[in-house]
Amino acid sequence: MRGRRARILVEVVDRYIRTHQPVSSQDLVRAYHHRLSSATIRNELHALEEEGYLYKPHPSSGRVPTVQGFRFFAQWLLAMVQDASPLPSLPVEPQPAPGLPPLPDLLRRTAFLLAGLTGGLGFVVPPRPEAFRCAGVVLREIRPGALLAATISESGLVETRILLCPPDLGPEDLRDAEQWLVQQLRGNLNEDTLLGPWEGRAVQLAHRLLRELREVPPLSCLLAEGWPQFLSELAVHSPGWALKKIQAILQLLQDEPGFLELLRDLRHGESGLMAHVGIEQIPELEDLSLVTASYFTDREILGVAGPLWMDYARTFAAVRYLASRLQSFLR
Repeated sequence: MRGRRARILVEVVDRYIRTHQPVSSQDLVRAYHHRLSSATIRNELHALEEEGYLYKPHPSSGRVPTVQGFRFFAQWLLAMVQDASPLPSLPVEPQPAPGLPPLPDLLRRTAFLLAGLTGGLGFVVPPRPEAFRCAGVVLREIRPGALLAATISESGLVETRILLCPPDLGPEDLRDAEQWLVQQLRGNLNEDTLLGPWEGRAVQLAHRLLRELREVPPLSCLLAEGWPQFLSELAVHSPGWALKKIQAILQLLQDEPGFLELLRDLRHGESGLMAHVGIEQIPELEDLSLVTASYFTDREILGVAGPLWMDYARTFAAVRYLASRLQSFLR
């Protein structure tokens, strides 16, 4: 669809997103300063209703977009975003960046930000565990009895933490412990292996440090935040419907691997920003929208779930920016 009818449909959806009220021809004339007459706009609205893009909740009311209407609007806006100047790649953050939280906290904060900026349900699919497999360790004494341990993952991510140690360790002990750790990491050491009493103090310390470094709780398959905002947005339709929809989404997300597979099927392995409006093959999502983007690789995804009437412009901007920002931390 092109031309005048497409423009009027875009205006109806935009107006409905802003007001959550049925839109009349007079609303469009006032809001968008049309040169077209109200009668001409009514004819176009009637045609759009016949084509399935709009409907009337009541015979005397204005029009409300259908799933088809919201989908047209989202794809129209997405095309504008993609045709605009591409978002410049953010510089890779020096590691460790000042104030950068541990990776699980960083990903969860990203989900919080997505929710807070959009009013929807923000979610992040963490990278695969093997992306964070430890490839090297650097040990430095910061005070007697305390070490700064910097771990470098195979993906290049650096994380630091403070570990306790005997207060009388010398520089040679630290150097021996560091060398032992590097050798064993390259050989895929099983940290449950028992060490003999003949092993030196540095090796005993390195083995204990390795156990502590690897005692990191596994990341969930999916980090989702913003349930209160999401419920509030859905309640625009009706509180009862919103509660039922939240229950359905919670049930859907209980199968985290299944939901991840669904996200990847929807994206078909493509990178960049995508919008999925009214996913008909999934009953829980047939009257919701998903805006997603990949980061790190095409298997890592972040995004927002929201009602059909979500603020697509704001959501596209938030998802696009935070995907780029997260990418700069992980590269």
